[in-house]
Parts: sequence; C-alpha cells; structure tokens
Amino acid sequence: MTSKRASLGAALVLCLLAAVGCQRAGKGPTEPSGAAVRLPWLRTEGARIVNEEGSQVVLRGVNRSGLEYDRVRGNGISEEEIDYICRVWCARIVRIPFNQEWVLNDPSYVERLDQVVRWIKKNGAYVILDLQWQNTTVKIPSIPDSNAIRMWRMLAQRYRDEPAVLYDIHNETHDIDFASWRRRAIEIIEAIQSVHPRALILVSGMNWASDMRPWAQNPLPHANVVYSVHMYPWVGGPSVWESNFGQFADRFPIFCGELGGGDQDVDWGRELIRYLNARQIGWCAWSWVDQPYLTLPEDRRTPTPFGQLVFTYLRRYAQLDSSRNRIFDLRIGPVTTTTATITWRTDWEADSRVLYGTTTGYTDSVVALALLKSHLVKLSGLQPATLYHFRAASVDEFGLRAESRDTTFQTSGSNL
Repeated sequence: MTSKRASLGAALVLCLLAAVGCQRAGKGPTEPSGAAVRLPWLRTEGARIVNEEGSQVVLRGVNRSGLEYDRVRGNGISEEEIDYICRVWCARIVRIPFNQEWVLNDPSYVERLDQVVRWIKKNGAYVILDLQWQNTTVKIPSIPDSNAIRMWRMLAQRYRDEPAVLYDIHNETHDIDFASWRRRAIEIIEAIQSVHPRALILVSGMNWASDMRPWAQNPLPHANVVYSVHMYPWVGGPSVWESNFGQFADRFPIFCGELGGGDQDVDWGRELIRYLNARQIGWCAWSWVDQPYLTLPEDRRTPTPFGQLVFTYLRRYAQLDSSRNRIFDLRIGPVTTTTATITWRTDWEADSRVLYGTTTGYTDSVVALALLKSHLVKLSGLQPATLYHFRAASVDEFGLRAESRDTTFQTSGSNL
C-alpha cells in the first residue's frame, strides 16, 4: 500500500507540473477567471460532429457526478475543481449528471446548474447536461417519464443561446422495449428542438446504454442527434464494441458518454480508448468523485491507476497541435519479382501498416502491431512486372493515425 500511494503521489506532482504544458500546447484555456468564452456551435454532418466551419470535432473529457444526489453541494463541486479538471487534466468536455425533480421544483438548483455551466465554459470546454436521476427514489428510470418532456423544453429554452451546452436526454435505457424508448426519445427531442433548433442532443443506446444496434436499424429522423454508449469492463471487450456500436461509426454520430474501470482494468481501458480514438469517437470517463473513481476520494486530485490512464490520454490530445505524429523518410526497396520492402519513420512510437494493390483501391494490407519509431514491412506474393500503389500508415498508442500519400513501385521480371 505504501509504494502504491507513493507512486500516486508522484503522479499528482506530474499533474501539477503539466498544467502549464496544457496551455502551451495551443489548446489550453488562457482566459482570466470569469472571462466570457464563446465556443463554436456544434452540429452533426453525416457520421461526424462538426463546428461552424464544418471541421470535425472529437471531444474527450470526464464525468463530474454529484449534483444528481446532492442538491446543494454537488458532492463538493467547486470552481477551483472545475478549473483543475479543464486546465490540468485538459478535459474539453465535462458531463454533469443532474436530478430531474430538483430542476422542475427548485429554482436555486437550476441556478446551481447555471453556475457549473459558467465554470466549465470559462475554461473553453463544453458541458453535457445528463438526465441521470429522475429523483432520489426512482434514480435511473427505464426511460424518462412524461415530466421529462416539460423539463427538457425548459432547459433548452434556458440555454438556447449557449453553444457550450449539449443535451443527454437520458442516462441509461434499460428493462424496456425499444419502441417505447424511441417514442419517448422523439417526444423529448421535438420538445427541445421546438425552442432550440440548434441543440446537439445525445440519445442513449439500449441495455444500460451499451447497445446501439436498435438505433442503427431504426434511426431517428432528426438533425443534430448523437447516439450515446456506455462501456465498462463487465460489458465486454473488442468483439462487443464492434458489434454494439463500432461497426456503425461510419454511418452515425456516436459518443461514449461513460467509460470507466478499477485498478485492474487499465489494460482494458487503454484498448477501449484506442478503439474509440481510431474511430474518432469522443468520450467522457467516469467519474471524478464516484465509483469507479478517476481520483482518490481522499483528495480528489491524485489519479487512480485508471485515472492516470485517462489523464495521460487527455493530455496527449490537448497537445496534438504541437506533437501530431507524422510519417517521414519513406523508402522503397529492395524490390524483387515477388516481394517489396517498405520502410519509414514516425515521431511517436506506432504500429506499421501498408495498404497496397494494383490500384488506389488497395485490395491488400499488412499490419505489424509492435509500437516502434522505425518501421519495416515486407510485402510478398506479388506479381512480376506489375505496378503497385501503396500507402504506409502508423497508428500510435493513442489511436491516432498517420498516413503517407499514395506511392508506387514496380516489381521486376516478366509477367508472361
């Protein structure tokens, strides 16, 4: 236990030293406390979330739970803590679970939501308002009740001029048929859009938000809808990810509203985050103050082992402008009648991939998963005297892909 706490304490020191680096990367917040920040409106375009200029936006951050069960204090949420989440951990989106009954019946609670939105917004981050609990008795219902329609219209009206606010209309759908959830989701979406046509709306998958297959078979006809999934170790691994949502990532906008795990789940979490990042799916890790924890309950700053994983990834993405991986020193050779050797280098350690074929359709590929800076791939079984097209590609440990331009080589010999 002593050595574990010592290592976590060292991690906290590294976090504190990293705060300046987050801002130097060109994406960190530099505005003084309380300054007004206008974030770009977000919308969906095909399977992507884009900003006002049409550029893809992939948001990654954390869940800061508490306000769903603590009406006044939100389990200790504060401006200083939100600053820490955004400035040190470099979260670009913070998901805020809340309580429906208190929104409907307690004006001071709604003002508390306003305050948290302001804190997050001034750091240049987006906010997801997440309907987590119906009340302290029902907590997470199968689907929202009819009062949620009125509540969401009220919140959409309140934040209709605020691009930073996104709307997660129900935390996790469970123990109910898809048709019932689809009807209620449409009622809520249309209530929101009746007063706020630009709202970006997240809609839960089935089975505790783990499965979006029913939505893929019968998608919503509304604009600016993103399908939300939640992934934990007990849901499964890569085969489940692919079947439940990954196979649809090129057809529908998807966001992972919750992912989390314990100390023993770091390898699982690393593989999931790489999977999401390779498909350009944004995510929010669970949770800053609730199980499974991202930070130690004693100080809410020192990361748990899973929290350290999340911290590392968030920091890396905040620094992309200054440290994006690239392919360079691409070389071809030797080339024989049936083989060709391709070599290249990358700035960051990454795997090695070559897509190739007789056209730019690249019908074949070779993949080596070892993470290296120097790459060598040998193609075999080629046809003699044939012109081949290829691209070299590398995906780093963060799921980020670098790719060369199309290049050609010709095998020797005769094809007669």
